[in-house]
Amino acid sequence: MSKKYHARSLMDFLGELSTEAVCEQYLMQMRWPDGMPCLQCGSKEFYPRLKHRRAYKCKACGFFNRPTAGTIFHKTLTSLHQWFVALFLIANDKRGLSALTLSKHLGVSYQTAWAMLQRVRHAMAKRNDQYQLIGYVEMDEMYIGAPTEGKKRGRGTEQTPVLVAVSFVPGSDGKEYIGFAKLKTLTVVKATPIVNFAKRHVQKDTVIRTDGLSVYPPLERHGFVHDRNPVKKRKAHLVLPHVHTYISNLRSFVMGTHHGLDETHLQQYLDEFCYRFNRRRCEEEMFDRLLLACLEKEETGKYPILNTQCIIA
Repeated sequence: MSKKYHARSLMDFLGELSTEAVCEQYLMQMRWPDGMPCLQCGSKEFYPRLKHRRAYKCKACGFFNRPTAGTIFHKTLTSLHQWFVALFLIANDKRGLSALTLSKHLGVSYQTAWAMLQRVRHAMAKRNDQYQLIGYVEMDEMYIGAPTEGKKRGRGTEQTPVLVAVSFVPGSDGKEYIGFAKLKTLTVVKATPIVNFAKRHVQKDTVIRTDGLSVYPPLERHGFVHDRNPVKKRKAHLVLPHVHTYISNLRSFVMGTHHGLDETHLQQYLDEFCYRFNRRRCEEEMFDRLLLACLEKEETGKYPILNTQCIIA
């Protein structure tokens, strides 16, 4: 059985995926490892590809199958080769790639690059939604956006609140090691949206450590173990070290790459940061992982558990 994901350097990428035809064949191989089936009858016998269309006619029923149908690549004027280059750049830039930088690398307009990034971030979000946090989780809020002039920062401001959940694993040496994360923009910091977030993204019976704010105790009534750890006069990063380490990295991403974000597309940028962070231990495989995420159809299924002891897809 061949390996699902392959480690690939820049030189590997340039040598292996250098033409439109090769990119199309690789896409089909990743999407259907056992061969592309006809969407109409299931047969795997096709006539040669049409010359001017990315389509294959089934020998059994005559149906025209398009390998990009149902994916983010379908019905775009951008070539697959450009898409693949974009995915490689996005997958291998830890800081995140701006639309302006991507447009310069691909030789496309800013609007095209921006639309490509939005589609990729959508695919990242879908992939992340397939997993839940498990075991031990720290949860807290952060605030993104410029503060209203003359008013304080943080809770009680007009900045956009973001709920941050980070899993961690207790080690045999007595230390705790950070696992995976989830991010969600909120309209208001209240118990109901926080409970809804936990029910969707955190497995029941998980221990959730918080700073004891009044919006978190309701988690106990919904199958979670609430570990209250009030900050009081202590520093917050000592009470919730994993969440605040993650928040610090996220702020660098927001300010360094995107120079601040407004709330319109904030969730999509958070999804990108979260996707990359959760796969930080498999950087060399990121192109294949991101390509597979972009090939998933718009289907809603059950959420498998995100085990903090394994590497996710």
